[in-house]
Amino acid sequence: MLKRLNFQKSSAGTFVPCGTYLNTKRWEFHGVPPEGEVLDGEGEYYRVPLLLVLGLGPLIGLAFILFLPIAVPLVLIYGIGKKISGALHGRRPATFDHRPGGVR
Repeated sequence: MLKRLNFQKSSAGTFVPCGTYLNTKRWEFHGVPPEGEVLDGEGEYYRVPLLLVLGLGPLIGLAFILFLPIAVPLVLIYGIGKKISGALHGRRPATFDHRPGGVR
């Protein structure tokens, strides 16, 4: 499928021609000017066709906008529940009482 869409794989630190590239380590788009430039950072970059960027960009933004109001309360509820559960069960962080030779 990548061959049909003409994705070109490049590593960070290589000189690439003009286009839009997706950094798979940070999952962000990087625009390269008409004269080309060296890809900075680390990870692999894939050249993405412009029409795909224009089509997927708004969809990814919409998914972020719809998911964020749901994710924040869920993470808060999870964190508070974990604190309450730990307090009710009397759990405390582990302490290390290491004595050489196993002598107590």
